[in-house]
Amino acid sequence: MHFFLILALQASLPLQITLQPPIAMALHDESLSVKGYVKVVTGNQMPGPAKSIHKSVPLEGIKVVAVSGSVKTIDEQPSIQLSSISSEMIKASTDKSGGFQFFLKQGLYTFFLVYNDKAYLNSFDGCGYFMTTKVTAATNDLLLIDDRNTIY
Repeated sequence: MHFFLILALQASLPLQITLQPPIAMALHDESLSVKGYVKVVTGNQMPGPAKSIHKSVPLEGIKVVAVSGSVKTIDEQPSIQLSSISSEMIKASTDKSGGFQFFLKQGLYTFFLVYNDKAYLNSFDGCGYFMTTKVTAATNDLLLIDDRNTIY
């Protein structure tokens, strides 16, 4: 397996160095279908008698990216500028029911929702990185939650 050193130097952004194989869209004979869906959660999710009103949120056209390897958070925030991620990424968009699909090689990936050139994932590994997903087999149930407008 070949490894590449990918560096992104930007004046005002922290440097992130990641060692990983390239993930350009995998050939069909070696790729795994990774299907998932986006769930949007809004309102007050705190337990108790006060219930929030859930409104329908359009799911079609939400951008999703699969980033090869781990991505370090900046100040433990759930968003990071796409331009500050030095790792290679593949892009997809959701269909009308919020579903998306990638064809990826086996490996470790960080999946983000994208809004206004920022990658969003409110899930962390406890060591300063966004939560990763290990892809070893085809899957149909990758869930990405958009809870930017939620109170817990």
